[in-house]
Amino acid sequence: MLEILFGSPKEARTTYSIFRSISETFLSELQLVNNQCIKINPKSWDISLEQIIIPGLIQFIIGHKEQLMIVKMLKENYFFSEEEEQQQILHIAQSIIEGQRHEIPKVQKLTSRELFVREALEDFLQPDLYFTFSSFQKFRLQKYFNCLREYVELAIEEYKMEQEYQSFVQSLRDYLCKKDSKIQRVNIVYNREYKIYNENKCIIPEAALKQYIDKDFVYKHPMYIDSQLLAPLVSMAPIGISLYTNDSLDGMIQTIQNIFEERVVIHRLEDF
Repeated sequence: MLEILFGSPKEARTTYSIFRSISETFLSELQLVNNQCIKINPKSWDISLEQIIIPGLIQFIIGHKEQLMIVKMLKENYFFSEEEEQQQILHIAQSIIEGQRHEIPKVQKLTSRELFVREALEDFLQPDLYFTFSSFQKFRLQKYFNCLREYVELAIEEYKMEQEYQSFVQSLRDYLCKKDSKIQRVNIVYNREYKIYNENKCIIPEAALKQYIDKDFVYKHPMYIDSQLLAPLVSMAPIGISLYTNDSLDGMIQTIQNIFEERVVIHRLEDF
């Protein structure tokens, strides 16, 4: 018989429900005692271990405990005490874990955290074992925690970069609010490279674009400002921007939209 004592009735009931959802035939082998202990008396240890016990505990750890673990790391290891910050970083961490951040190079090198949980369970579980889940979590999941920590650190890096980006965008919006327009409208065409045209759709030469650039403005944003496109564009402070492209998800296009907001209208490339 395998007995698992959980830290709270909620944990025990959640795990019990997971086991029941995996296999109806497993019900006769399963008991919930005092709302806090799960007793498992499998007819076939190997089959129940592989098909029910390990998958069920993996589902409980990753599906119900992982977010709490990440928030605890953020509080205790990285000193993020504000709940809003914790939730933003948690959201980024989850998007990295779920494979939605392919643009981050380091993500491809991370081992599946589920693999570490499975290995820990396979090495530890055996017939006639009684253990507390909290002890297993503390002493047997170190490789999993280390893997999770790598995801969290990547999420923190992304969060800080996003915060810097938002601050940068806001500073440019503030600049535009105070800036008189030097040109009413411009047309921007993006087809592998960016080209700026005046309202009559005549290309503005590079030398002319440089003359528009506010050098004090560029000096204050040396790490971010793009001297070929963004610097002259913000310095001109046009009232309207018509942007022609078939790739509206390009990073620079997103930035232009974020800075100029309602001044930007997106068109298909072939409409130019």
